[in-house]
Amino acid sequence: MSRAERYALPEAPRLGGAVRSAAVDLYFNSWRLVPANAIWGLLLLITVAVAVYWFVGAVLLLVVLAIPTAGIYRLAALIARGDAAAFSDAVEAYRRYLRRALLLGLIGTVGTTVLGINILTGLLTLGGPLGWAIATAAAWGLVIFWAWLLCLWPLVVDPRREGASLREQMRLAALLVLALPLRIGVLLMATALLLALSTVLFAALITITLAYCALLGCRYVLPAADRLEGRATVLIPDL
Repeated sequence: MSRAERYALPEAPRLGGAVRSAAVDLYFNSWRLVPANAIWGLLLLITVAVAVYWFVGAVLLLVVLAIPTAGIYRLAALIARGDAAAFSDAVEAYRRYLRRALLLGLIGTVGTTVLGINILTGLLTLGGPLGWAIATAAAWGLVIFWAWLLCLWPLVVDPRREGASLREQMRLAALLVLALPLRIGVLLMATALLLALSTVLFAALITITLAYCALLGCRYVLPAADRLEGRATVLIPDL
């Protein structure tokens, strides 16, 4: 039996299974993930401090925050794929995915800002049926936009998609949201809940939360993307 014949499509991901797998991944790889998360957390703290005195500077730092985000997601993708992973992979990702990370950071910051302003404009400025309609449409647009970003980050750093262009990865992320709206929506809700709870337990946000969310996203999104593309990535042992 050839090597190609020993691969099969992965099973459809389940949130419960992804939650458990991500927890196990975090436990056994904490010494790699916690330092990467801490670097991201330090930059987040700087961003919050700058926002008090210089709003534009804080917005620029939000874009730059995508660079350590790429490092965390790269580690998570390698772990989810069963590849060798080390903290140096996160550091190397800062250079390797610099342009794509900054572009994703810019897209995320601009998209969230524009849709957020539309929500506030509809609710506070316009009011009435028209204002409510605009605010509702913008709110749904923001949810869909965040769901797309949530799918895009694992795809950008996936070691099995090294040769794919960013346009292809963006298209695949959009197809995932369209093909699996309920599942991706549940993943988005779980991720948002974890991040929201971590704002109360701020030490968790600085040290482990984003790393866990990245693992959860990779454990859920990558198998779903493989199935959508018909990509055989699960090795079947010889009998």
